[in-house]
Amino acid sequence: MNFEENISKSVDRKILLNPGPGTTSSRVKEALIVSDICPREQAFGDVMHQISEGLLEIGNGLGSHEVALFVASGTGAMEACLVSAIGKSDKALILTNGAYGIRMTQICDRFGLPYEKLFSFGDYPEPSEVENVLSSGSYTHLAMIHHETSTGMMNPMEEISGICKKHGIKLIVDAMSSFGAYPIDLKKTPIDYLFSSSNKCVQGMAGLSFVIFSKDRLEELKANSGGYYFDVYSQWNNLQVKNQLRFTPPVQICYAFLEAIRETLEEGLNVRWNRYQSNWQLFYDGLKDLGFSFFLPEEHESKILLAIKLDSKPDLDFNDFHDFLFERGVTIYPGVIPECQTFRVAVIGDLYQEDIKYAVSLMKDYFSAEK
Repeated sequence: MNFEENISKSVDRKILLNPGPGTTSSRVKEALIVSDICPREQAFGDVMHQISEGLLEIGNGLGSHEVALFVASGTGAMEACLVSAIGKSDKALILTNGAYGIRMTQICDRFGLPYEKLFSFGDYPEPSEVENVLSSGSYTHLAMIHHETSTGMMNPMEEISGICKKHGIKLIVDAMSSFGAYPIDLKKTPIDYLFSSSNKCVQGMAGLSFVIFSKDRLEELKANSGGYYFDVYSQWNNLQVKNQLRFTPPVQICYAFLEAIRETLEEGLNVRWNRYQSNWQLFYDGLKDLGFSFFLPEEHESKILLAIKLDSKPDLDFNDFHDFLFERGVTIYPGVIPECQTFRVAVIGDLYQEDIKYAVSLMKDYFSAEK
């Protein structure tokens, strides 16, 4: 049996509406199939550098920022960033208007990092209120989520970035589910630290996460080094000096991620962002027609994810609804909003209008059959 025959397998395309890992293209899946290689070889080290450079190109950070790659979920990158960026004598203001802002406080609690929090679950983080608080406290950092995937809210990153620059505050941005779709320009929007993962809007597979940081922060990162595995400076420096990560990477996932980065750059962020917004609008209109209501007002929606209230259909059995869709190749996701029963649909991934129309048509079929 030759190599091709041995690995030949038919793969059904699934429409994943969960907020990552998302639906991947055939091209990204095929990139998994590579010859085995030791990750300590020069050729594989070159792949790691190509990934780093590609991520900087996506964010327009070449020359101004660096990348540290981690074998971890997005929460690993969050932990790495916080414990490496915030020192014991610093104080961060954390915007906690959703589940992932709250997760930042939990990590800081675990490591004894000083912080205060601002906003409650579902609040819109008004920049003027942020500025008032920053003006009245001795803060060194501000940490925020860009796209809060618990609610679907797009937080005003550019405005808050300007406020941080004005007050000399270092900005930490969780761009987990926006980087690679929303056009973030690191040369126009001052961001000291940004983190995300391979399996969200860059449209790769789960297994890698990364921290992008300003070159101006290198000495601070070196001095802090609050973690062992999750040490941003050591992880970055090892790749520069030894041309390899400190610990074993998922080799095939790295090749697939590099292909996903190339796809992202070829599509272009503006085109991808328009595709995501168009897909989101189809969902919004289709679900509204079905009688659903949404957790957020439309002006605060990210155009990446929708949190849909289940009480708009009080008799709906979510598990039965999920299973009906899943059996037909579509996956939806439960909500995490306290005191409000929701489910979520996201347009992260290699999804197009025909996919969204198919998913909405299935939902219509489900409710028609109920009647």
